[in-house]
Formats: sequence, C-alpha cells, structure tokens
Amino acid sequence: MSKILYLDCPSGISGDMFLGSLIHCGLKIDYLTSELRKAKINGYKLKARKVNRGGIVGVKFDVIYDKRPSREHTEEKTFKGIVKLINNSGLPRAVKCRAMEIFTNLADAESAAHGVPREKVHFHEVADIDSIVDILGAAIAVEKLGIEAVYSSVVTLANPAPATAYLLEGIKVVFSGIQHELVTPTGAAILKTFSKGFGGAPPMKILKVGYGAGSADIQGHPNLLRAMIGEKTDAFETDTVTVLETNIDDMSPQAYEYLMERVLEAGALDIYLTGIIMKKSRPGCLVTVLTEPSKADAIAAIIFEETPTFGVRRYQATRQKLHRKIIEVATKYGKISVKLGYLADRLKIAAPEYDDCKKIAKERKVSFRQVWREAERAAWKDTD
Repeated sequence: MSKILYLDCPSGISGDMFLGSLIHCGLKIDYLTSELRKAKINGYKLKARKVNRGGIVGVKFDVIYDKRPSREHTEEKTFKGIVKLINNSGLPRAVKCRAMEIFTNLADAESAAHGVPREKVHFHEVADIDSIVDILGAAIAVEKLGIEAVYSSVVTLANPAPATAYLLEGIKVVFSGIQHELVTPTGAAILKTFSKGFGGAPPMKILKVGYGAGSADIQGHPNLLRAMIGEKTDAFETDTVTVLETNIDDMSPQAYEYLMERVLEAGALDIYLTGIIMKKSRPGCLVTVLTEPSKADAIAAIIFEETPTFGVRRYQATRQKLHRKIIEVATKYGKISVKLGYLADRLKIAAPEYDDCKKIAKERKVSFRQVWREAERAAWKDTD
C-alpha cells in the first residue's frame, strides 16, 4: 500500500502544527520521544494535548524545557553544528537524510535573507531546542508512518519572516489580513522539503485525518493544520515539472559538460542534449532541462550565463512515475542503497545507487557490475 499525506494549510504551518497533526493521525508520542533520544539532546520533554480551535478539536504539540536555552550565537547553533548533531545521532539513515535536507533548505533561506554563507548561518528560530526537535521529529514521523509522498494545499500566509519568504519562492500562497505569523521558517522548510505539489488533493482513499493546533487561538479563524493520510488510488505517482528548452548552434561542444554540471548542482531533475537541424540546414543542439517549478528561474539564469542563447522556452508538463522507495541492503561487499520502483503494489525495478556501487568497487577492487548485480539481487530477495 502506497501512503500519501495531504496537508491542508488554511492557517499556515509550523513545526509543532505538523507534528500535532500527525500525532492526531496516530503517531505515538512515546515512540517520538524514544527516537529523539538518539539525537542526544537533553533538557526537554514532549507534551501533546487536545485543544479546541474554532469549534474543531486538534492536538497541540509542545516541547517543554527544563531550562530555557540560551539565545547566544554558539557553534552548535550554526549549520555546521546542526550537521554534526545529525551525523553523530543514532537515527536511521533515511531520517538523517530527510532532516538534513530540511535544515539545508532552511540554512539556504537564512543565508539569502541575511547575506552570510550557509556554513556561518546562526539560525534564529532554530536556535531553540523546540525547533530542532520539530525538524528531527518531522523526519521521524514521516518515516514511521510510512508516508511515501506529501502534497499540500495553497498556503495561507501572513507577516512572513524573511527566511519564510525565501523558502516559499515558487510555492502557491494566498495572503491573509490576520495579524499573526501563520507560516514559520520551520513550517516553510518542512513544506519545501516534503511537498511534491501545491493545490488540490490527489485521488486517494482517506485512512486517517488529524488536526495540529497552532499556539494562538485566533478569533473567528480555526488555527489548525489538517493532515489527511491516504492510500493512493491510481497505479502511478503524478507531479508537475517545468521543461526548459533552447536551441544552440554556436557553442563549443566542450562547454556543454560544464553547463550540465551547473544545472544538476542547482537541483535540476535531468538535462539532456539532442542533435537537431536548424534553419539554413545548420546542425545544432537542443538543450532540455527538467526541473521542479520552484527552481526554474535559477536554472534558466544558469542557461543564459553558460550559453550564447537569446531565449529559453518554458512549459509545464505532467509526469507519471512509478511509486518510489529507497532501502538499504546488506551485501557481501557492504551496505548499498537501492531505489525501488512499484507499479501499483508490484515491484518493477530495483536500481542500486550508483555512487555506493562505485565507491565499494574501488575500495574492494572488484568490478562495478559485480557490486551492482549483488545489490540488485539482495534487493529483490529482501522484497520477496
């Protein structure tokens, strides 16, 4: 069964609202507590209680401090310190990767807002234990509940912090006159990291519904985030990508490699080159890039910087994909990550991670194909 999570955000989103909604959906707070202990953070405890917001019952999630943390700029509150904390934790690899991605997105936004390199960012909101717990907890919750894809409604926004505004670039929002910060930087980072699309809910069979309550009880407006966990009802995952294209006939072939590297480093999903015949029978090259819509402007700028083109075409495309899942398999050469592709509930593809296989092949002085086949065989065996 492929589980998806749809977030309905008429009152925005924060880290505690996200966790409250998933606790309301069935995530056990005792499990969350035990997993968070693996991060070796002390001086707090978790609390979840039911509250009423505008006539609707939801769960208010809180991190209770033994002693209020210092607001001083210290090494552990930098991006480098957060990375060290995550890497030194005993959390599962998948949870570490998700948490790291959230923190990276948040660090990049803070960097853009305050004009400092990512490594030197001192998190403002994340300076307190509760925000670190919210982000680690979000990664733990998504993994524990078996959620494979997250989607979101259009986000209601009011009085956003600078980092929040950067995080929501490319995301559909509506502005409200409510005099409260509806979307926090942590909430925006969770959305940017997890959500595959913004708008209506995808077709699904609803399994669980939960509400996460915000701190403020806003008069005439239920301050709640609604989470709906469902079973996907079609055989494919679907998302929307932006396609960028340009025709080039006057660029050195050697320059294409650097263009491709820069585009992929900027987060493009794919880039490929196609030989074409242009007007006046000139041989040329069609450059095609697939990207998430939120990254299209930045990638188009790279194309203009690195090529002599005068224009880039842009259009949206709907993409159907196999359901995807990443597992780690044990082989005689070591542990290797494998991407699994499912059509409905049937495993169709097991693709070992190239970098893992390459690294092991070099270290063990065996052929790449041997390592690949061993990982592929282990993946099919583990999923039988």
